[in-house]
Amino acid sequence: MTLGVKETRRRNLLQLTGEKYFNYYAKRKRIVEALEKLLREAPEDAYGAEALGAAAAHAALHALDVLRRAVLKARRDRLIYREFGVVYDKDLVGALDVARSVAAGASGLYASLTYLPSSQNAPEYLLLRQLAKKSVKTAKKLAELLESSGQLRGEIDGKIREISRLYASLPRGVTWLTCRDAGYVDWLRHACVSYRVLRGLLRGVAVARRAREGLDVVFLDWRLYEIYIYFLLHDALEELGYAECAPRHCHNGDLCFERETQRICILFNKPHDSSIVASYNGEPAQRLRGRPDAMIHGGQKIVVEAKFSSEPQYITLGRFKAMAYVYEYGADAGLLVFPDIEDKKTDLEDEATLEIYRYMQQHDGTATVKLKDGRKIHLVRIDPAEGSPSEADKKAKTRLTKILKEHTS
Repeated sequence: MTLGVKETRRRNLLQLTGEKYFNYYAKRKRIVEALEKLLREAPEDAYGAEALGAAAAHAALHALDVLRRAVLKARRDRLIYREFGVVYDKDLVGALDVARSVAAGASGLYASLTYLPSSQNAPEYLLLRQLAKKSVKTAKKLAELLESSGQLRGEIDGKIREISRLYASLPRGVTWLTCRDAGYVDWLRHACVSYRVLRGLLRGVAVARRAREGLDVVFLDWRLYEIYIYFLLHDALEELGYAECAPRHCHNGDLCFERETQRICILFNKPHDSSIVASYNGEPAQRLRGRPDAMIHGGQKIVVEAKFSSEPQYITLGRFKAMAYVYEYGADAGLLVFPDIEDKKTDLEDEATLEIYRYMQQHDGTATVKLKDGRKIHLVRIDPAEGSPSEADKKAKTRLTKILKEHTS
């Protein structure tokens, strides 16, 4: 496999998942965490500007919204958490306790019991104003580079105008406080994250297998792939006539679907109480339970394992891992999804996996391993580089829908 195919796969995956990435975290009210996870050190082979587009625009939009909420919370705190004390000055700050305010001689000063200026001009507010101003300036430059739809560009411009209006009421001034010391105030930490993400987006976007923490915006490819599978399952069930319902109807579930009297629940990266793992050395063993990338239950039970890799050894491990999950959770079927497999020298188990993949190449990208007890392991090719992003997405949905129909009808 050439490096060009890997780059295409990652770029297409980002295009297919960029918007969905933030929708996934928004469902869990973890947008700030999602933005924080993007701040990494970009690898040398990052393609950067090639990824600027919808994914970067959505990242910028969410970063600006986090900043907007941070400024609103700071303005509220500045109004509520004010210290009341004696001030000697000619000017008054805020409300005045007239009964306990007296003139202080010929100097013209007043000893007034009022709001202390120090609480109105705390260093946290000064830093927030600086961050908001820098973020707006950065976002304007970024908006000029993004080749996004008019609606998305309009939303970004709207956020910029709103934030500019909101931070105008914050105090001006110089402060010793920096983002490194701002972790004790949530809204200030969130503003710092927002600014760092916007600044990173201006430099470009990268997709990598792994990366250390840093100041660049780097999406991890395996995480993008898992989230892509999440939405593929969502779309496949809707294609089969299921309607999404509130997750509260599924205990500990992430997605819930209903069709007539049937209800289907989906868990992502979570153990389930149906695990046969009970204890070790007499101690409860909940932490030892497997965490499939997805588990579908309601009627038949299906476990899903996603591997964003083309290494035969890694896909073979995924094949056996899917079988282990089927056994642990008493599932009716297991799904192993992956993009493709490199044809290279391997051991016997990996050669068997390659044999299955060669069959898949001749049979529309799927294969089924039948177990003696009647259960099945489905291997499914889900490859963002299998044509254009829209073509690859259509093939992926068709394959998953066909398999889910077999187990949900």
